[in-house]
Amino acid sequence: MEMTMQLSRTLKGQEEIFNLGHTLRPRHRQILFSVGNGISFGELRSKLPNCAELETMVNELLQNGFIQPLRNMAAVHAAAAVSAPVPSTVNLAEVQTYVLEFMAALVGTKSPAYRQMSEVQDLAGFKAVLPVCRKVIAAVASPHQAAEMEAGVAQRMGG
Repeated sequence: MEMTMQLSRTLKGQEEIFNLGHTLRPRHRQILFSVGNGISFGELRSKLPNCAELETMVNELLQNGFIQPLRNMAAVHAAAAVSAPVPSTVNLAEVQTYVLEFMAALVGTKSPAYRQMSEVQDLAGFKAVLPVCRKVIAAVASPHQAAEMEAGVAQRMGG
């Protein structure tokens, strides 16, 4: 498995973690919990160095729909790592895409907040809809993931 592949929990994975009816074995649940939203396979391996069967278990979680690869996120993270200076202008489309991918992974694309964010045309509209997206992620996924999304937005906006 490629070390830079970004992994994220699916809605099924969210339900496994946050609902009472657990179906996975403890080691699989630990991996699922560690994946969260947007961790590379390499980072996961460093978080769980003693897990000899990590790649096999990750493949099982992928095949059973508990996690998903985020290929676009890998490219975004690689581009962010390469560019050392903070850009002087905010690329609204890039930040908007980041929020939409984050929301799609956690709450799906049918949410009214997702629709509102997809219709944003300018920075003022983006800043008006972002708190709504944060509230939806906090309610559906977790406050931690909502804060993670906000931190990613702040990083991409240069602040």
